[in-house]
Amino acid sequence: MLLFAALVLMFVRCGRDLLVSDPKAPPDITRTISEPVEPEPEPEPEPDDIAPTSASAISVSPNGTLVAAVNPDSNSITVLNAITLEILGETQVGKDPRTLSFTPDSRNIIVANQGSGTISIVDIRNSVLKAEYLVGPRPYGVVNDGKRAYVTESVKGQVVTIALDSGTVERRISVGPSPTGLAINSAKQQLFVTHLFDGALTVLDTSTSEVGTKVHSGTEANISQFVAISPDGSKAYLPQTRSNVANTARLFDTTVFPIVNVFNIENLNLSVENRITLDTADEPVNMPFSVALSPDGKRIYISNAGSNDISVIDLGSNKGVAHISVGSNPRGIAITPNGSHLFVNNVLDGTVSVIDTQSFEIIRTVKVTDIPLPPHVLEGKKIFNSASSPLLTTDNWISCATCHFDGSMDKRTWLGFPDGPRNTPSLLGTAETLPLHWSGDFNELQDVEITIRKIQFGDGLIKGQAYDSLGTNHAGLSKKLDYLASYMASLTLSPSPYRIDTDLTVQGKTVFENHGCATCHISPLYADSRSHDVGTGDPKEEKNPHGTSTSFDTPTLRGIWATAPYFHDGSARTLEEVLQSGTTHDIASELTDNELETLVDFLRGLPFE
Repeated sequence: MLLFAALVLMFVRCGRDLLVSDPKAPPDITRTISEPVEPEPEPEPEPDDIAPTSASAISVSPNGTLVAAVNPDSNSITVLNAITLEILGETQVGKDPRTLSFTPDSRNIIVANQGSGTISIVDIRNSVLKAEYLVGPRPYGVVNDGKRAYVTESVKGQVVTIALDSGTVERRISVGPSPTGLAINSAKQQLFVTHLFDGALTVLDTSTSEVGTKVHSGTEANISQFVAISPDGSKAYLPQTRSNVANTARLFDTTVFPIVNVFNIENLNLSVENRITLDTADEPVNMPFSVALSPDGKRIYISNAGSNDISVIDLGSNKGVAHISVGSNPRGIAITPNGSHLFVNNVLDGTVSVIDTQSFEIIRTVKVTDIPLPPHVLEGKKIFNSASSPLLTTDNWISCATCHFDGSMDKRTWLGFPDGPRNTPSLLGTAETLPLHWSGDFNELQDVEITIRKIQFGDGLIKGQAYDSLGTNHAGLSKKLDYLASYMASLTLSPSPYRIDTDLTVQGKTVFENHGCATCHISPLYADSRSHDVGTGDPKEEKNPHGTSTSFDTPTLRGIWATAPYFHDGSARTLEEVLQSGTTHDIASELTDNELETLVDFLRGLPFE
């Protein structure tokens, strides 16, 4: 028996170096479950032997024999044999899994489930969920050192450390707003944390769980939810979108820019000379999302989630050497330890693309899940996240998701909009609180046809000319536009993570009603679908095409805990500032400290149901 196991292990190790690119192989593998071959147990790797790893939507096991991908809409992960590309199992985990990482011994997978606020531990050999541990609201990134998991919890601005054997939360480390991406270098006891909206990079010492240094890649860096460490541990790579909010002469190619920022880890300086500006290094792309580095550190592979492609960049010259079209919304990319093959997770197709790094050809597309969304909603979600068609934008430049990541907002106030300065609103729950826009000028979801044409510079989903937004309806004029509207209508709000006890809720609601807030913010939607002049607009800047120039649509207060900054121009950074703003909302002077506190707690707790 031992002799047989040794022979199997020899075959697996040889096969790893020969990872097939057989042109006779079938073009697709359907989902089947088979028992994987388990090699003889190997000794636990020492920290110095563990390569830097990142929280990712897809990952290759440290021993190079397995690939695992998250399926966010299926609430599952799928494991493949990295050599034969056979599906070894699809395992249900928590709600909306976003990233995962293998344990160093390649026996378990740790998954961060954003929707359920948990991490899952999956036993690879048996394709079963071993455990699920509560983390806190909206975890995103997860890495581990074999003994503990490190998880970003974006709502409270924390990195949570959890003992893997017991699920015990060991530490909650405050790192700043919206921590998202994670990478760990166990050899140097370093943990790297990205922040979704501000482009910062925080470094923690894993031996002490203390925050070390925080550095910045620029205030305009956005959608910063991934970080990769070079194989030698010298550099950190952050795929990002640069938002040019101050641009008042707005064109499609001067609004946002796809970049990969680079930090020298030894001195933690931003390496401007090594920054990759993808529109010039390769070609125009949208939403660089994750990266993989060749084992020799000479090449970087970038998955662009909006333009549905892969940029291959030579790091010596910072020039593109290949450009590969893949599936819909590729949010993860991983490379084999020998650098021979790439795996790309196309999360809205439910497939993994397998790419030969010598020929840059897709040798196989493996179906890893059946996405359970209604077909029209899934198609609308693809359109929302896509910049790959001239119908939606010019030169793959802008998608809806560029400013409304996951249907939310980008925490930016844009100066170059036709109506004047505009703070990006969240789209979550927006179907219930029409009209859209601060100007209240979109009375149906299909009016985003005008946004596609005027903001994204696309040809549009309707043939011919679009109507005035408050005129003839756009609904029913284009199947694709109706699909997009269906997806937007599916963007519902979840209960607030800031739950408070009943007595405080009653107190805060009483203050809310006694001081006139409920006049315009009417329960249960906490909006009135009307426009009001509340003293926030400057007539010299506003060009509202409907109504008076300084009247703005009443925003819903549901989900307001996540939508700072506030007002149409983003001039209030916090709810406390809203109530001290010198506008109609300025009631703080009328309140006691306790009343102000309970009112803010009440607002932050919406929606309760």
